[in-house]
Amino acid sequence: MRKIMVYVLAIAMVLSFSEIVFAGEQQSNDNRGSYRIYSQYLFQGKQHMKRGEFQKAQANFMRAVENQRLVEALAWAATASYKVNDLRLAERYIEEAEKQDTGSVNKLRIAGYKALIYLKEGRETEGIKALQDYSVLYSHLDPLMNIQEVQAMIKKGNVDLLKLETLLDEQITWHEDEIEQYEKTGTGFYGRYN
Repeated sequence: MRKIMVYVLAIAMVLSFSEIVFAGEQQSNDNRGSYRIYSQYLFQGKQHMKRGEFQKAQANFMRAVENQRLVEALAWAATASYKVNDLRLAERYIEEAEKQDTGSVNKLRIAGYKALIYLKEGRETEGIKALQDYSVLYSHLDPLMNIQEVQAMIKKGNVDLLKLETLLDEQITWHEDEIEQYEKTGTGFYGRYN
């Protein structure tokens, strides 16, 4: 009788353990599926941004954020929201991205769009401070020469928002493209010392 109880207990433990393992594997597969969906929405959103289709881009980035609340999706959702003039939503996304960011590739995008959002909202003091932070960050990245135009706007305290947006977009895009090229091929600006 005792042997039977030990066997029953052992079988129950094995079944319990296999349910835990199966549940863990299922959760892992769900995470992979969710990340795949996130990646697809992120990719599609970036394609829409390149074509100037900002509302479609915003919808894709928002779906990416729904699947995975990661810094990259939050930063891009803020960018698209800014482009469609949804400043409250842009600010919410940029603040969340900034809190989560630990020095990612998206740090420059976050800093630049934080400044643009504040400035477009008419929050001049906060906007100029955020723009100074962006300028300092960008100057450490061996920037394009047009950073001098941004620094001149800061110095004068007179910001041409449309021109600033164009400059920041160019700088951020160049930086992100160079990092992507380095990651894929080991070449480009960041691969020059290899």
